[in-house]
Amino acid sequence: VSKIEKEKNQNIRALERAFDIIEAFTLEYSELTLTDISAKTSLSLATIHRFIQTMMARGYIEQDPISSRYKLSKQFVRLGGIVVRGLDLVQTAMPYLQELSNKTSQNCNLSVYDQGKVLCLINIESFKSFFMGIKVGQSLPVYGGALSKVILAHLPSDLISSLISHDLPSFTPQTISHRDLLINELEKIRHQGYAESRGELTIGEAAIAAPIYDYSNEVVAGISLSGPEHHYVEEKQIEFKRLLFETASRISEQLGSDRCFKYEGL
Repeated sequence: VSKIEKEKNQNIRALERAFDIIEAFTLEYSELTLTDISAKTSLSLATIHRFIQTMMARGYIEQDPISSRYKLSKQFVRLGGIVVRGLDLVQTAMPYLQELSNKTSQNCNLSVYDQGKVLCLINIESFKSFFMGIKVGQSLPVYGGALSKVILAHLPSDLISSLISHDLPSFTPQTISHRDLLINELEKIRHQGYAESRGELTIGEAAIAAPIYDYSNEVVAGISLSGPEHHYVEEKQIEFKRLLFETASRISEQLGSDRCFKYEGL
């Protein structure tokens, strides 16, 4: 057996031992001593202690200061939330977006951030068929259009800085591609709670977008209304914003958020 193959086998075995320790905790036995874990895994106390210390340093295991027993930390709740969120988001949002599209006769979309771009997960086309809009599975630039901008505005500040570290390509004369102007636009979006665009990706198309929050009150997606620019006159746009915020609030509530959406000024 080569040295590389031997190291590979050792790494796999170490990973298996880590999972053995994690899986020793159950609903019935949520707090365990080193001896308990050893009995459940058949690992030596020295091995368990070494792995436990690493897991504690990474924040995945906690030790009760009184009983000295070990337990899984809330890190697992966070990781579980990521899985549940991905499974629940489309299923939860779909009926609300269908209702929103029916009320407004506009296209409705839901998108999420995905590796430097914005990925469409839901696309509901209006019965008026504008022949505009994005499709499910389509990726768009993270700075172009209302839906992309509302997602970009709520990413971590260091990630935003890396994504727009310089001026960006324009898709139309209306695209906000200058870095300083885009930073100001994102600040405006965070302040007012929604994003707007007119012809930024497609000439003649207008859109408004709002963020979706999850149980941790973090933005996990954005939803938008879009259609021909002439539909977005002031009176109609006020009504569209009200309905958009109402829908975003209902979806966020279903995902466990207690964040209050404000309608004033719309």
